[in-house]
Amino acid sequence: MSVFNRVIIILVALLILAAAVIVLLVSAGICSPDVLPFEWSKSALGWVAGTSGARMVSVIAISAIIAVIMIGLLAVEVAPPRKPAPLLISSSIEGITTVDVASICMLVEHVAVTVHGVRDVKSIVEESPVGLLIECQTTANLGSSILEIEPELRSRVKAAIEQLTGLPVAQVDVKIKYDSGRSKRLAVS
Repeated sequence: MSVFNRVIIILVALLILAAAVIVLLVSAGICSPDVLPFEWSKSALGWVAGTSGARMVSVIAISAIIAVIMIGLLAVEVAPPRKPAPLLISSSIEGITTVDVASICMLVEHVAVTVHGVRDVKSIVEESPVGLLIECQTTANLGSSILEIEPELRSRVKAAIEQLTGLPVAQVDVKIKYDSGRSKRLAVS
């Protein structure tokens, strides 16, 4: 998710959290309804302050639930993204050998661009019980044969990963799009 979207989500969550806390405090009688300087808020908070019995309990419960949900959302949005766990290559009495998923992706991309007609590759690697699941999002030169690129790319990637890491490869998915290779001309005035 982009940084802008995360910032918007954080700001909206903070606003909703503040509103829930204010409603909670006013309904519990801790704050007065004129806690906010806005005229429209005084009438709404006045209604909340005037509730009693089951309605007051409902307002407090709903405000508390909303506050807890917003705190959870803020925790998820503010926390740094988790890095995938490294893949286990071997484990023995002498030690453990692992490889980072990003390194496998880099290896896949390096091997894939050696295939004739392939211009660029972005890869996604996931671990499964039967072996690695690899997805190659490939950009091919316009006019290249997809029927030639696909099997060669699949076999080279599978062979290289299994030979160089010892990890089994269960599946290599290939998604190809053409690129004309023509650069766009700049207009000069």
